Amino acid sequence: MEENKKQLLKKFKEITKLKWVEGINNGTNSVGLTFENLLHKDIDSMYFPDYYGIEIKCTQRFSRYPVNLFSISFDGPRLYEMNRLLKTYGIKDEKYLDKLQLQGPIYVNKYNKINNNYFKIKLNQETKKLIICVYDKNLNLLEEETYIDFETIKLRLTLKLSNLAIVYASKKKELEKLKFRYYKITLYKLKSFDRFLSMLKQDYINVSLIGRVSRSGEEEGRQKNKNIVFSIPKELIDLLFEKELEYNADMDNKFMIQ
Repeated sequence: MEENKKQLLKKFKEITKLKWVEGINNGTNSVGLTFENLLHKDIDSMYFPDYYGIEIKCTQRFSRYPVNLFSISFDGPRLYEMNRLLKTYGIKDEKYLDKLQLQGPIYVNKYNKINNNYFKIKLNQETKKLIICVYDKNLNLLEEETYIDFETIKLRLTLKLSNLAIVYASKKKELEKLKFRYYKITLYKLKSFDRFLSMLKQDYINVSLIGRVSRSGEEEGRQKNKNIVFSIPKELIDLLFEKELEYNADMDNKFMIQ
C-alpha cells in the first residue's frame, strides 16, 4: 500500500505540472471525472476504492459541500425497501410526474421534515442496526422498520475507505468550458469503525435519504435511488481519518509527512 501511495503522489505531481486542464464535461461531477481521466483509469465500481486500494475524492478550493463517503442500500426488512418508502412517503417529481422523489437529510438527534412526514435515525445498540423512524406531522411514530445492519456499514466503510486521498482543485470557466488546476493532495488512513459510529451518534457524519429522478445524461428521467448516502464536512475529516501525507504544489513544491 505504501508503494501505491508513492505512485499516486508521483502521478499527482505530474498532473499539477499540466496547470489548467479542460474538464471532460460541465457537470458538477466534472472535477472528479476529469482527474480520473488524467489518471488513465476506468470508471470504477462504487464498492471498491478508486486507485489500487486508495479511494480518491475531489473537491474544489472554495467548495463548502461535504465530502461524499459512500452510499448503501437497506438490508430490510423487505427486498427493495427503498421502493416501498418511496411509494409510501414520496411525492411526484416536479418534472417527471410519473416518478416519485423522497430525499433529504436525516439525523440521530433531531427530527427533519421530508415531504409530508418527519424522519429520524435510531441507532439500536442491541440489534446493531441503523433504523429509519418515520413520524406524522404531530411527531406520532408511524414506523421504525427500515434498517441497515452495523456490520453492513462497517464492511462498506473499511472496504471503500481504509485509505483515502482528498484532491483539491481550482476552477474557472473559459469559452463556456470548465477548467481545473489540481494543486493539493492529502492522504489519510481510516481510524476505525467505532470512530465512525461515534461521529454518527453526534450527527458529525451527514446522512441523506436519496430517492430521486436523474436530471441529466443518458439516464435522465429514470428513478435513481441511492437509499442512504454518508458524507462528512471537510473540517471534520481529521476526526475520522489520520493524515499521513500532504503535498501542495502552491507551497513551493514542499511536502510533509506526519
